[in-house]
Amino acid sequence: MQALAYELRKLRAEAGNPTYRQLARSAGYGATTLSEAAGGARLPTLEVLLAYVGACGGDPDEWRRRWHEAAARVRPTEPVRQVAGERDGDPEEGAGAGTEGPGQPAVAPSGVRRPRNGPPRPPRPPRPRWVVPVVAVAAVIVTVMAVVTVVELADDGPTAPGAARCPSVPDGTAFTAVTYGGGAHVRDGAARDESLLTTIPPDCTVGFTGFCVGEKVYDNTGGMPDVRWFKLAGGGVVSSAVVHGNPPRDLRASDCRNGRPTSTSLELSVVTGAGRSGIVTLRATGRDLYVVGFATSVGAPASSGERTWRQVSLADVRDPTVGASARLDALPGTSARGPVVLVAAACLGGDSPTGLVRARQVRPEDPRGAVPVTLDQRQQAEAAGSACRYPSRG
Repeated sequence: MQALAYELRKLRAEAGNPTYRQLARSAGYGATTLSEAAGGARLPTLEVLLAYVGACGGDPDEWRRRWHEAAARVRPTEPVRQVAGERDGDPEEGAGAGTEGPGQPAVAPSGVRRPRNGPPRPPRPPRPRWVVPVVAVAAVIVTVMAVVTVVELADDGPTAPGAARCPSVPDGTAFTAVTYGGGAHVRDGAARDESLLTTIPPDCTVGFTGFCVGEKVYDNTGGMPDVRWFKLAGGGVVSSAVVHGNPPRDLRASDCRNGRPTSTSLELSVVTGAGRSGIVTLRATGRDLYVVGFATSVGAPASSGERTWRQVSLADVRDPTVGASARLDALPGTSARGPVVLVAAACLGGDSPTGLVRARQVRPEDPRGAVPVTLDQRQQAEAAGSACRYPSRG
């Protein structure tokens, strides 16, 4: 656990040493939860670790493997305990509570009482025997009263948003998605600081009428960024990052409270390495870019037949002024097979292209001569679908 925590702290330092509050805004968990994940006192859950890694720009597949290795070493000797703030599996942010709360007394040796603060106290002297029956009777009375109270509270229905049942899928639903983990928060607007309306439990199929663009949230499955917020028929929105499912490709974003605009411009440039290194860097900039996908294909754009696109990278745009970039150590194909087409596509997350695509064509023997090229509508759709594809985890 200490080794894993050290590597997490190292990853954070390599990401520019952001504060835990800054990480929390990207990771979707509280600053306390993220800090304790890198503290090494206990093993964080896989969801928290992937959110931490995603916010720092790490490789989720590599860190998933590291977590399983650490868990395999911890479990034979002690239970894997969750870090503070994860007990309820909050999909967006940790509660930041301590591990010793109500109902969780500090552990002390047998016969020794340990107060919350201060050194252990010696055992109490034996009680007079005549006290035991009185205490037993009192305990029975209190227990009966507690049972009656619990039954009365249960009859009043759910007392917290998380106790809600799965909602029904209404008519007019455009698409559905399934909640998982700790469930899905329904908020008044497309940001995590908007009012919480309710929480849908995990394993619920939920119907949505559309989606809007809002605050970026990193999903708990692979740490990928996503700016889509799904709209419920009765009002409220749910972050796409905390459910499994996608809207249809032809469904466009609509407005919602605290929404943001979709991408309206995109430029692609090709930068070659010095000398004969063969390294090519694709760089995308534009307005209102959140996620950019890059892809390549070999062959002239106007040639007939099926074109095969290969994803290069799905990149997070952390600084709008810088944009996103992807590196190719070598261009695919040869001059005999034709030129190489390089593509950048604006995305809203994994498997969510916006339709905004830019392409450039180069010849492997002269990558510095990249020229803009126009793709037909079908090629644009296929290129964008490949570029914005959710990266394989296998």
